[in-house]
Amino acid sequence: MDTDENIETRRTVHGYTDEELTRDEIRDIFETVRWSPSSYNLQPWEFVVVDNEEGQEALREDAYGQEHVTDAAAVVVVFGNLDRGAHAERVFRDQAEKGYTPEGRAEDLIERFEDEPPEGNEEWVVQSSMIAATTLMYAAWNRGIASCPMGGWDGEALCETLDVPDTWHPVLMMTLGYPDEESDEWKRERKTRRSPDDFVSFVSLENGGGE
Repeated sequence: MDTDENIETRRTVHGYTDEELTRDEIRDIFETVRWSPSSYNLQPWEFVVVDNEEGQEALREDAYGQEHVTDAAAVVVVFGNLDRGAHAERVFRDQAEKGYTPEGRAEDLIERFEDEPPEGNEEWVVQSSMIAATTLMYAAWNRGIASCPMGGWDGEALCETLDVPDTWHPVLMMTLGYPDEESDEWKRERKTRRSPDDFVSFVSLENGGGE
């Protein structure tokens, strides 16, 4: 499907069929996700996929009992790595080799990010990781796989259940699976969306504003 159709027809789905998602199918989705943009191209996202019954039961507890966590074929937990130096050397050396940045600046950026403490980077990782998570939802739907980005989960409990590194900050929990198109949620008329006239403002700013 084309991009507009993908965006306009994707729905948040709670009802799934019993059809399994293979790990090859999931890996194929992430082949698209990997092209998501990020600040400095540092790609701070980390995705944990849980696709077995026992694991999904544990995650359901961390999500306050939400049923679609165990009804779905898989659950994806999105984390952002607060350590901005984690991939800095590989990223900036690649940029220097391909002419995107001078060698000297690449070395400066590597040193800067590798020396930077992880504290205070929460907003930065959420911004980039949410872009990648959104790509995931549309990449999945392009393959006929539905998703539900979830609110209502305990981030501290998720980190403990999945035993992730201390620098991984929980960003989003999402279910994936083939949609049950016979369920009531597919038979209802689409929920309303605000008109662009309601949420878009055009502003022209003059240079030298303020006193």
